[in-house]
Amino acid sequence: MTDDSDKSVHPDDDASLGKLLRLAGERPDIPLSIESRVYNRVQQEWRDSSAQATGDQAYDEVHKSWRRSARRKNLLRWLVPAGVAMTAVIAVFLTTRPEALPPPVAATVSRVVNAGQPDARYSEGSVIRVGESVATAAGEGLSLLLGRGESLRIDENTALQVDGTDHFTLLSGRVYADTGLYVYRQGGLVIDTPLGTVTDVGTQFSVAATDGVLDVAVREGRVDIRNESETYAARMGDRLTIRSGQGAETGRLDAHDTYWSWVTELAPRFDISNRSLLDFLKWAARETGRELQFDSDETRMQAMGLIFPDSVSIEGLTPDEALASILSTTAVQYRIESDKVFIEKR
Repeated sequence: MTDDSDKSVHPDDDASLGKLLRLAGERPDIPLSIESRVYNRVQQEWRDSSAQATGDQAYDEVHKSWRRSARRKNLLRWLVPAGVAMTAVIAVFLTTRPEALPPPVAATVSRVVNAGQPDARYSEGSVIRVGESVATAAGEGLSLLLGRGESLRIDENTALQVDGTDHFTLLSGRVYADTGLYVYRQGGLVIDTPLGTVTDVGTQFSVAATDGVLDVAVREGRVDIRNESETYAARMGDRLTIRSGQGAETGRLDAHDTYWSWVTELAPRFDISNRSLLDFLKWAARETGRELQFDSDETRMQAMGLIFPDSVSIEGLTPDEALASILSTTAVQYRIESDKVFIEKR
């Protein structure tokens, strides 16, 4: 009699299994209770087989059953320690799994203008992370410092969503961005609005979104504006107004126009200690939208050589106020003519 269920067993199978078990190393003995069940099972198969076969046939059936049981026994010796080891690995992984990291910091609050707000949400030095929302009330304004030294100023009654370290969504209100002196740099600041996306190309600019109107004014440099159907480029002095369902209107706006007064009031704090008079003058001129000029190279060198000590501070002063206060203590004076600030000897 032949057993079709054993056709898959070959001598090569035994050799391969034996090699695998030798590589597995020492294996623990099978408990007596399991070994006894295996032995009893072999005897039962022998008795069942004896009822249908005689002589050598009965012996072949018993021999085959024992070989199958022996393979199960050896395989069990290998699987038990392997299962224990795998359980230990999973347990270590679950107990040492790191906690989720917080979202990255997008900005640090540099200045807060809070006209009598009793429940101020922000304070100088606090951080704003990606995914957060920023909202200001009437009479409240914020100045934020971004990761690359850029400045983002938020006017009163403004709602802003922080989508990334250089990506924001202006839901309503007005913001002003100063991305430094690096014109045409890669990775510009992006501000989305309900009526279009504004991308800076190294500049100072404001974006306002209110009542279906997008208003973009460029104080310096250039920005690109894209809405559903058109793309625009606005440069220094341009003011672009886009109304829902209509085309864009263009106008002109000087860098020192009173339109920018709210921006000046929110200027980030300038630490004047251990800085030169020339550094201070460059900052004041840029913040007020004017060109800095000297009456001579000698006066410029004098401004470069004057370093302020730690005791000097312009805390709480606007750029215009700081300019008048600081120069009153030096050997130079200033005068303003339209879009220029002249520095000259007394």
